[in-house]
Amino acid sequence: MDDFQYREPDPNKRTAAEVWNERYAGGNYLFSKEPCLVVRNHFEAFRKGKVLDVAMGEGRNAIFLAKQGFTVEGVDCSSAAVEKAERLAEEQSVTVDVKSQNLDFFLMPLMKYDSVVMTYFKPLTRFYSEIKRGLVAGGTVVMEAYLTEQARRHPSPTLDFDQCYRPNELLHALKDFEVLFYSELPQGSQCTVQVVARKSR
Repeated sequence: MDDFQYREPDPNKRTAAEVWNERYAGGNYLFSKEPCLVVRNHFEAFRKGKVLDVAMGEGRNAIFLAKQGFTVEGVDCSSAAVEKAERLAEEQSVTVDVKSQNLDFFLMPLMKYDSVVMTYFKPLTRFYSEIKRGLVAGGTVVMEAYLTEQARRHPSPTLDFDQCYRPNELLHALKDFEVLFYSELPQGSQCTVQVVARKSR
């Protein structure tokens, strides 16, 4: 049984931008400059064209996809992350359009993107409808995130249960999409879910 409990909102809790600006401070790249596994291993299944990288962090996936010929936009709540993504793009000699954005209020333009990438970020439930709205017919959504098992096996003050997916939770969230690839198999010490899905035509 899942050990989730309702918690009253904490009025003193810092904003996501404040938390992540602090984590991304400094010259090092917190999650490396390499793309996450689902992007590196399955980018050829993405619909070609314009990609939106949601909660892009320091830009590792956005820059990788730009190098593969995609036109990439990226958004993140952290201005520090955006600055590091711009720096990485310049270092890798690619162009990406990145900006800082409060993702709780982000509205996706209608049918603008061929693919949407969202890794290690669990959005509000309504966001899955935003993804569907933003994708063209036949567009792909690509996700990778921690499972709750990761928080159980490897507790960390920076890993919140609320940001992890329960087993099969993403399958339900993407029930209106055609699933092309799905895995919850552990990768070493990492308990993640990976998915590539397509918007029905």
